[in-house]
Amino acid sequence: MLDRPERIAFFIGILLGPVVWFVMFAMFELVYTDDGALPLPVEEVPYLEITLLSTFVASATAFLAEYLIRKFLYARLLNIYKVISNPDRYQSSLMADAEEIGKVEMEVASWAQKKTTELSNLQVRDDVRREFIANLSHELRTPIFNIQGYVLTLLDGVKDQKVRKEYLKKASRNVERMIRLVQDMDVLARLEGDQLVLQKERYSLTEQIEDALEQMSDRIAQQGLTVVRDYDPDDDCAVFADPERMDQVVLNLISNAIKYSRDEPGGFLRIAIEDSGERTYTVMVQDNGTGIAKEDLGRVFERFYRGDRSRTRTKKIGGTGLGLAIVKHIVEAHGHAVKVNSTWGEGTTFSFTISKA
Repeated sequence: MLDRPERIAFFIGILLGPVVWFVMFAMFELVYTDDGALPLPVEEVPYLEITLLSTFVASATAFLAEYLIRKFLYARLLNIYKVISNPDRYQSSLMADAEEIGKVEMEVASWAQKKTTELSNLQVRDDVRREFIANLSHELRTPIFNIQGYVLTLLDGVKDQKVRKEYLKKASRNVERMIRLVQDMDVLARLEGDQLVLQKERYSLTEQIEDALEQMSDRIAQQGLTVVRDYDPDDDCAVFADPERMDQVVLNLISNAIKYSRDEPGGFLRIAIEDSGERTYTVMVQDNGTGIAKEDLGRVFERFYRGDRSRTRTKKIGGTGLGLAIVKHIVEAHGHAVKVNSTWGEGTTFSFTISKA
């Protein structure tokens, strides 16, 4: 259609002429005065003048449209002709247009990439949410069903007082496990939401580790582990951190090392404190257990994630599955990092840094 501008002008004139004629006729016939009378009698309406004027308006508009269309096309064709006939002279103009088109293309590509990334992030979050709900239901199902079984057995009427007491103890342990799970979830939620305010103060890191080992002494003895202290117990090792939260870090790492220790004799738990410079200490907790598979190393700090689940079930390892996630968030809240190194079949070492006082 653009190659024949006269056709466009013709259609504009054909459509516009009747419109102008009816508008002008309405001005004479359909507009009433204040007293309700028509401005002109029907026989006095100037039909010839209306027709001529509408034809003039339509023709003038059509000619103007044709002129503008031709000018537009001529300008575009002239630019194309100039570039083709003399590319060296108009190269800068051509490059400017290409550069502008390139910028627009880059902006569109950037917008598309941004939206794709947002969509991928939303998909990842949705997958994490579904996995979290599935893991949470799994962690709650076991103690709930255990409690239900013990209670139903007691309701059926167990006469042996010793058996009843044992069932009540087992039910109580499962209740405590659920309480720990809820408490850990509450702590983790506040850590992830930056709602937990750290109460930092100066205290002895060595004393903190010794207290943690004392709390875990029964479990260490039960597993037959040898504790290797790769630090001077008499050295204060003063640090500046939240002692209550760092207690959770040390206890969780020691507990984790005990859980995944060797079943046979020769297992050890090594704790080291290294001076990393003027501002930090590095604390390492090492065991010589089965270790962590390479494909699981990147996920050990996720909520409820446990590598080698078959081994976990065999040893009946307890816990809420949130310990290492809590460790990671507490250490990062202090502005430091926690790392893990492991070799399958040889053992695992967790390490974190902490500020000196």
